[in-house]
Parts: sequence; C-alpha cells; structure tokens
Amino acid sequence: EVREETGVEASLVGVVSMRHSHGFRFDQGDLYVLVKLLAKNDDIKIDAHELQDAKWMSLEKIRSIVVSHDSSLDGKVSENNLKMIENALHGSLILGTALPNSRGPRPTMLYTAAPPPTTPSAL
Repeated sequence: EVREETGVEASLVGVVSMRHSHGFRFDQGDLYVLVKLLAKNDDIKIDAHELQDAKWMSLEKIRSIVVSHDSSLDGKVSENNLKMIENALHGSLILGTALPNSRGPRPTMLYTAAPPPTTPSAL
C-alpha cells in the first residue's frame, strides 16, 4: 500500500500495535494494525487516485498539529494517533516469528507480545 500510494519502497521492521472497534462504522468491526517500516527511498510520488497529499514530518511537527477528540481532524492528528506514532518511534514491537506453512513454501507469521523485561533476582 505504501509503495502503491506514495512511490516509497519500504521494508517491514515490525508490528507496533493493533486497535479494535466494534459496531462503530457501518455497524461493523474495525481492526487497525500499525506497522513500523524502514523507507528505502524518501522521494514521494503521490497517486492522485489514492491520496490527496503525503509528506514526511518530524515528530515535533506532528505534535504541533494534534487536536483533542472533540475537534475536526481535517489536516490534524488525533491524540490517540499521536500515542501510536510515539510508540512506533520509541516503543517495543510485537514480535513476529516465521513458521512453516503446510500450504506451500511461504512461511506464515505468528505475532506475539514481547517477553517481559528481565530483572535481577532478589538475593
């Protein structure tokens, strides 16, 4: 999707978070998966049939356009999306493990929570 809509080629670093809402839009469930990508190029070429605009922004710029939940999101970022962006930049990732697939040579991916941090045992 990223390459199709922006021309930016990227590789998957990992899964950052997932959000689920049920019965919100069109009375359907909505599963939103946020992934962290590493861009292989930074030249954006917008597909006008897919996007109106796309640009690189610093975290400071993103923070400057955050609005509260009761404001219009036109050209802005919600507080919840800022939390997800900050986690993508500075948080831990959901671990992905390639598993053999009984349906062919391509592996299937299993995503699990990161193990808890280890702490020295109390003596």
